[in-house]
Amino acid sequence: MKEFFDLPQSTLDAADVLVLSFPFEGSVSYGAGTGGGPAAVLEASLHLEDWEEETQVDLSQCLRIAALDPLEPTEGESSDEYARRTREFCAKLSRGDRFVIGLGGEHSITPNLLAGAYGGLCEFTVVQIDAHADLRDSYNGSRHNHACAMRRILDIDGVRLEAIAIRSATREEAELSRTDPRIRTWWAHELNKPRVFDQLLTRLRSLQGPLFLTVDVDGLDVSLCPGTGTPQPGGLSWTQTLDVLRALILEGNCELVGADFMETTPQPGSRVNEMVVAKLCHKILAYRIARSQS
Repeated sequence: MKEFFDLPQSTLDAADVLVLSFPFEGSVSYGAGTGGGPAAVLEASLHLEDWEEETQVDLSQCLRIAALDPLEPTEGESSDEYARRTREFCAKLSRGDRFVIGLGGEHSITPNLLAGAYGGLCEFTVVQIDAHADLRDSYNGSRHNHACAMRRILDIDGVRLEAIAIRSATREEAELSRTDPRIRTWWAHELNKPRVFDQLLTRLRSLQGPLFLTVDVDGLDVSLCPGTGTPQPGGLSWTQTLDVLRALILEGNCELVGADFMETTPQPGSRVNEMVVAKLCHKILAYRIARSQS
């Protein structure tokens, strides 16, 4: 077991929150180092307070957290093989009454985390915060490349996708997002208009049923997460990101069953990337508790 936040860690059987680490970066195509992301986020989380200032929730009084040892890749392991092991690992831990936080590692992990942990759900929504559409059917010879993450998610029966802050896509990906009724894309250049951002929040509040949030940190403004494999300017601000989380968790009708944070690359001399992700985890858990207590 690892530590997540500076809280007593629960046993696996008693935990209502599981933190899973996937330090894999087998298909990175530009900057490397995302395999170090999970450990850096865990370390950053130890420097946050138990009390969350916005909701006034004391996490130490409300949570039973188990942070499991990472699913370490083997030497030379392919994306396809790590994908299989991820599905099997998550399926063994699957239990409907506990919240899962996944830490990566590259975004190719997400579809297999979902297929393993939530494969029994009939219908659910995935909300993606990301600079890239990730809708390629294959890339660099693999269907489990990080550039294919959302396409593989759409292979899971019953999935709908809300893609937020997208600002990098191929023509084919853009066409798929336009024509596939399961996909709603909120392009970054449109979200700069207050009217469109308000439409997004209204849409998120209206979502029903189980929902999983997946965050590629390059979906955020580069000042928040400058260290990531394929950075892009023009992402969500901190305020916009929290507005999205509030709409989903505090103001909406969906049931957030889990979340993951992928593509964090620690930078020498900086703790910004990992602290931003740790703080977002802190906010999500506090919002969930505040909603259950309201």
